[in-house]
Amino acid sequence: MPTPNTPSVPEGITLHTDTLYRSAEYGDNWCITWADDDSQITSMDDGDWLGSRAGGENRRGFHNRLYRIIGDARDFERQELTGYPDFSGPEGSWFGYGIICVDGVVYSAASRTPGDAWSGPFRGIKLLKSADGGQSWSRVDRHGAERSLAADDEARNLDTAEEMFSLEEFGRPHLQQSAYPFSFVDFVQHGQNNGLAPDDYIYVYGPEGAHAHELLLARVEKSQLGERDKWRYWSGEDAGRPVWSPDIEQRRPVHVFPDRSAGGDFFGWYSWLPSVVFNPGLGLYIMVNGGTYAGRGLTSSDEDYYDKWMHTKTGSLGFWYAENPWGPWQQFYYTDYWTADDPGNLTYQPKLSPKWISEDGREMVLIWSDAMKDDEGKSHTVNYKWNQMAISLH
Repeated sequence: MPTPNTPSVPEGITLHTDTLYRSAEYGDNWCITWADDDSQITSMDDGDWLGSRAGGENRRGFHNRLYRIIGDARDFERQELTGYPDFSGPEGSWFGYGIICVDGVVYSAASRTPGDAWSGPFRGIKLLKSADGGQSWSRVDRHGAERSLAADDEARNLDTAEEMFSLEEFGRPHLQQSAYPFSFVDFVQHGQNNGLAPDDYIYVYGPEGAHAHELLLARVEKSQLGERDKWRYWSGEDAGRPVWSPDIEQRRPVHVFPDRSAGGDFFGWYSWLPSVVFNPGLGLYIMVNGGTYAGRGLTSSDEDYYDKWMHTKTGSLGFWYAENPWGPWQQFYYTDYWTADDPGNLTYQPKLSPKWISEDGREMVLIWSDAMKDDEGKSHTVNYKWNQMAISLH
């Protein structure tokens, strides 16, 4: 691994706005993994990325879908994984985030909202598993037991403790209202099919629900990902070495982001879900992340922190690097309010492609979501879709 002050340590970025591409169809969030067949698989929320499903004109018709991306950053095609459980309609409200392909098996973590529409904080996650490239799926309970779950299976929307991988557990209060750790997550990406992993662990990041600027980290042996009691939680360091505790109550933040902008606007609960990608050309982990501002008055009150209309201002954007999956993370770019190409952008949920990286590691592809308003002031309209551009690391 390189050490600080070597030429391969990033010190800044260039955003190549001339490469900006947006898909025609709606959707957001775009957590992404690099599968064993060389495609990428992305989760997508509240949309229909191909515009081909019944009701597809209603961009909010499908809370959570998966799509396969075939090709390079400048020329790719998309295919829906139609065997994935159809999380749509009033029967349930699920939003997909963390996704990873490891040893030919795809795992997807779907987060459950408190009600039957978008709101927070999330109650927990349902863990889904596919061993045939995304054609068929099973749910995995907290003990690792699997049950087949067809796309239209009525059980897909069950959110009992027996069905969920986690459910309203180990919460902490923001002020008075509690939220839950690892209730929406993303996995560290180690190249194609997890093939560049330095060990046999899967690393899982998630914000501390009630204090989203505090970043949590867990790890689990890849063969035991579906067994909740085998997860170990970062709980500090001992003589510079990470300490992993089996007790989630011992969790500590592995990194702390700002809880507000320099101007005093507070971030809300739907913030700081990282996208962490191993960059083999640099021999470093690169993280992109951003805060999404609290709703209404942008204060630290419970009402603002948990407000479901959090896109009052465009989100922040930052980049960090580290030599290990657990950091320590060194910042090399940050702005409180990032707009991609228009002052009306309301950006959030930045991601990095784990595949579209140049051989020397200096070129990557940034992906993000945008809640930009239309001329009538309605949000999540103009650029509410897949957004991407090339970036250069200095």
